[in-house]
Amino acid sequence: MKNLSATYKGLVIGILMLIIAVITFYILKLPVTGNNQFIPMIIFIAGICWSLLSLKMHTETVVSFKTYFSEGFKTFVVVALIMVTYTFVFYKLNPQILENALKENNVLALKQGNHTPAEIDANSDKLRSIFMPMMLTINTIKYLILGALVSLIGAGFLSQKK
Repeated sequence: MKNLSATYKGLVIGILMLIIAVITFYILKLPVTGNNQFIPMIIFIAGICWSLLSLKMHTETVVSFKTYFSEGFKTFVVVALIMVTYTFVFYKLNPQILENALKENNVLALKQGNHTPAEIDANSDKLRSIFMPMMLTINTIKYLILGALVSLIGAGFLSQKK
């Protein structure tokens, strides 16, 4: 079997994560937040490990830490790009998620009793304006940090001399 490049592995992992995210939301009707988000994260971690282990198995010579980390980096950057793009499209196609969150926030603000209706409306407008950039930033940072951490740990273990 031909060894896939790290970029193609990232593409496969990203598409698999995207399919899982679509199935959990649209078919299984699970919420966007919750324990079901661990499934794509486990696939993400397993995919980076697959990329690193594949490099180890297909290389006869000793591979440096830098080479392992580079392989993991190439993989997780592609996945992060796919998932951030998916996040943007997902929230554009599902504005009801934002609207429901705003309604819940407004109800909580009313229960506190120390906000005027004008303040609540202004807060809703502010949240609406920052929602998409906030979601994209959170997802980008989440995938980049987790990917770097897994690549770092994997590269550390795999590059050790026997």
